[in-house]
Amino acid sequence: MIRSLSSSGATLAISWTAGGQSDFPAIWLRDNCRCAECRHPGNGQRLYEITDLPADIAIAGAVLEDGRVRITWSPGGHVSHFAAAWLADHDLAPAARRARKRHITHWTKSIDGAMPVGDWRQILADPRAELTFLDAYHAHGFGLIRNSPTAPGTVLEIGNRLGFVRVTNYGALFDVRSVANPTNLAYTPIGLGVHSDNPYRDPTPGIQLLHCLESTAPGGDTLLVDGFHAAEILRREDGGAFDLLTRIPVNFRFQSADADLMARQTLISVDEDGEIVGVHFNNRSLDWLDAPAEIVGSWFAAYRKLAEILHRPEGELIFRLEPGDCVVMQNDRALHGRTAFDPTKGSRHLQGAYVDKDGLESRARVLRRQLGEKREVAA
Repeated sequence: MIRSLSSSGATLAISWTAGGQSDFPAIWLRDNCRCAECRHPGNGQRLYEITDLPADIAIAGAVLEDGRVRITWSPGGHVSHFAAAWLADHDLAPAARRARKRHITHWTKSIDGAMPVGDWRQILADPRAELTFLDAYHAHGFGLIRNSPTAPGTVLEIGNRLGFVRVTNYGALFDVRSVANPTNLAYTPIGLGVHSDNPYRDPTPGIQLLHCLESTAPGGDTLLVDGFHAAEILRREDGGAFDLLTRIPVNFRFQSADADLMARQTLISVDEDGEIVGVHFNNRSLDWLDAPAEIVGSWFAAYRKLAEILHRPEGELIFRLEPGDCVVMQNDRALHGRTAFDPTKGSRHLQGAYVDKDGLESRARVLRRQLGEKREVAA
């Protein structure tokens, strides 16, 4: 796998038999030493502080032994060993870093006949069926679970199976149905435009689950839009507007008798490579823009443009939740809403819960490990 290696003291250069070269900085390699002196053998956590490592750390020698790289460090003479496969999995080259990122699939209303769907009974019985559902969910930012029980509280069972339910001021779960004197427009029969839930929290809930118990009222169909796809359209059509919404945060707020929640965040979040990692859009909870006066007009024009894209019919996936269905949504990607319904002609009762995003990511990695599959993202 490794054809040759060389070191300048500050960097280890590896040439691979399959072609190409990888460069690893000395401090990065030293910090990743896995020996029993540096890492706890049971949990893998570091046994030292970064300040314990010499500031002038350098590679004194590097040799290839039985497919592993043996490095001797200066000063101090500490020795580290790195498997070739581990180094390949952790290559810092741009192409390798891109390959480690999770593959996502943008979608529009055309996905209607091929939505990511899982069967609750199969998820409980078959780890591979559960992992298949989670992989589809992570690719699309949402998934639909069918054939779950229609008993109240089932949403907690689903949430705690796939991750860890977060308790909020709404409780561990909340009922979504029309009530008198609602504290939230979700508890009315009116239609709701697509939005992400609770952007007034820090951190915002990563995942929302909505589980259907009753659905006899006319209307009330679920509406989903791929926020990542919409944000990419904005970047393509108006790069200046996209840039503004990634840089200038806005205040979100929710107030009730027992809560006053406020958070400040950008409508679009990007990572260090400029890739979209979050969309936070909620017209009902938008509070006020605390920004320099000279950019306010441009920000609102960009906000309007994003809203117009989110309302384009070709991007709107509309479907009906039936009793036993549970839609699982990445809250900062799969923006959700609903059509209006008539509570005088039937009932519509959903129960919802929030789960942190890392819970489902953890579950997928555990299942992948149990099934002996290669990890999707190196760690």
